[in-house]
Amino acid sequence: MGLERDGDKDTTAIVKASYIYNIAKLVDWKDPKMKEGNFVIGIMSESNIYQELIKKYSNKSIGKQPIEVRKMARSESVGKCHILYVPSSALTLLPAIRSNLAGSGTMIITDDPSGLSKGAIVNFSPVAGVVKIELSIPNATAQGIQVGATLKQLAFKVEE
Repeated sequence: MGLERDGDKDTTAIVKASYIYNIAKLVDWKDPKMKEGNFVIGIMSESNIYQELIKKYSNKSIGKQPIEVRKMARSESVGKCHILYVPSSALTLLPAIRSNLAGSGTMIITDDPSGLSKGAIVNFSPVAGVVKIELSIPNATAQGIQVGATLKQLAFKVEE
């Protein structure tokens, strides 16, 4: 689970894709509309994570919802989705994205130390060469997302 490339494998992308899938299983979207149709995971500008999600998780489901992985443009106007991954390279767009998605039920995930303070619910953080997660319960609550106890236990840092 290190932060490097192993031959032709991007181990960081593999770990982050796995986290995204498992995080989706450990939270509950309160809005009943979020439990209809496909479970949409939007990935902004990160082709390796996108490829890993397509390769390993696009044939799986979250609950009864089939997973649909979408590559999102670097734009503040992203479509509604269950999870939106915004890499640190696009973090300047996060305030506008958050404003556009307010109350939509979208879980924003980042990989920047200031991600949680800018509205992300989950942030990937390197700790001793390993990808860990930070979690913001207030940001989740604002989006109508209930975080399960297991995810809280898995998190390296939890903002209550």
